[in-house]
Amino acid sequence: MKNTFLKKLLGMTMAVILLLGSMSAFAWEPVWKYDEDLSAYKLCENFGDITLRVAVTDLAAIEDWETNAYIKWMEEVTNVDLQFELIPYEGRAEKLGLLLNDADNYPDMFWGVGMTDAMISRFGVDEKMFLPLNDLIEEHGNFVKRLFETYPGTDALITELDGNIYSLPEVNECYHCSAPHKFWINQTWLDNLNLDMPTTLDELYDVLVAFRDEDANGNGDPSDEIPLAGDYADGWYTNVEMPIMNAFTYYNLDLDKTATTGSTAFGMYVEDGKIVTPFAKEEFKEGVEFVAKLVEEGLIYEGSFTQDLASLTNICESGRLGASSGGYILFASLGGEAYRQYTHVLPVAGPDGYQNIVSYPYDSVGGNVFTIAASTEYPVECFKIGDMFYSYASTVRSYYGVYGEQWTEAEEGVMGISGDPSMYKLLVPWQESEPQSYCVLQMVPSFRTGAFRLGEPSAPGLDIYSGDGLETLLYQATKDYKPFTDDAKAMPPLTFSDTENSEMAVIKANLVNTIKEGMFAFFNGTKSMDEYDAWLAELEAQGLSTLIGYYQNAYDTQYK
Repeated sequence: MKNTFLKKLLGMTMAVILLLGSMSAFAWEPVWKYDEDLSAYKLCENFGDITLRVAVTDLAAIEDWETNAYIKWMEEVTNVDLQFELIPYEGRAEKLGLLLNDADNYPDMFWGVGMTDAMISRFGVDEKMFLPLNDLIEEHGNFVKRLFETYPGTDALITELDGNIYSLPEVNECYHCSAPHKFWINQTWLDNLNLDMPTTLDELYDVLVAFRDEDANGNGDPSDEIPLAGDYADGWYTNVEMPIMNAFTYYNLDLDKTATTGSTAFGMYVEDGKIVTPFAKEEFKEGVEFVAKLVEEGLIYEGSFTQDLASLTNICESGRLGASSGGYILFASLGGEAYRQYTHVLPVAGPDGYQNIVSYPYDSVGGNVFTIAASTEYPVECFKIGDMFYSYASTVRSYYGVYGEQWTEAEEGVMGISGDPSMYKLLVPWQESEPQSYCVLQMVPSFRTGAFRLGEPSAPGLDIYSGDGLETLLYQATKDYKPFTDDAKAMPPLTFSDTENSEMAVIKANLVNTIKEGMFAFFNGTKSMDEYDAWLAELEAQGLSTLIGYYQNAYDTQYK
């Protein structure tokens, strides 16, 4: 905890101001048409009658949790004095683990600290350190019940194997995130060389060759272009092989260095009710060979497998990048000259006409972003704060900031991104990189439905390549990609016991390294395809089938 004396002094000052300003009880008054009446969330008579300790993430873009305008708003609504314990963003899993193992020093609540399913299973189900929320939801879950009604099946999704709910999820129905493996190509280069947008793998190959050999950037040097590049260090879906492999077979394998435990780190997906991986499929092997060919011929930049996003961005901004993958054009400065050169490529057809883009239909609701310690003296008050997070009043303030300063009501007749009337108007661009004191970004639960996300204004004539046009650009691109998705293959959320998580952790730790090292080696040529079968045997020896068995059992139990 920090600034305790100043916090208490502020509490006394606020109490005096409230007393002098009005002798009536505080009631939250809605200020825009989507606000709700939150007077029932006043949890004590005077500010500071209840003090609650909260563990949160120390995100660089949040200057100070104690003085943040959103937190002051929440304290104003509830009258609760919130005090914060900061978990550093870098290495937060380790720091959180240490906190969870200190049973005598639990805060009252945990908000958005990266709690994993395994942690919920261990510290909730097995060790009873987290409070079961079932009865609280039934009695006090006003906005949580709205969540369940809006997204049927959510209550089952967050229910543990013992029948209890220990954590509440984040709601973020991000339309463009449902198909984030976008492929961007330099339209200026296509125009310079009189080339059409590629629609097949062969056409893409010819375009990349032309980018390499024909001075596509027009600077007089035909040798400085990089046809296709990516990164696996810190970019968002900048995996360079993704659009290539999905011309051969369904390929969701996440080789990003941060992907270590989820099903996509092992290439698992659902096929006719069975959990499968693609590694032994002949079309998968053909795709790997084709990617290796592109690397060998200099059509895919070999440094893609080791560089970070900053290096990829440098290639782009220097005018040398022909194409890249990305959840958006994140490898160029937003709205800049280089950024404006890129347009999305629809999935190209492979040798057998196969076209695919991986989708994530289950990601709108998930995660463990709110838990209550079983040791708290204020279980109802803690839960009502958790419930209030899912109000529109809280959601828009936690994500965007102060009404009248960072956002306000939408103007009459202005349409949102989806073509429906807009819900609000942003007064400053949303950002999560520079320190600020008006919101907490995505570090607390919120109720960002599809209507909310797409309710951002998108005026006629909007420059979709400007900063303000980003969401509209991504909406339009995603809408084009949707016909090529196969949601039935996506792995649904699965719940495992603490014992199962522990047993799988050992298998995963070995497998994930072997998979990534092998794939990169085949791509960059340090392993020949003659060694492929031996690599498959190594995956099997390290427990790939055993891991699939755990997932199949959970899938059969929870979805059949």
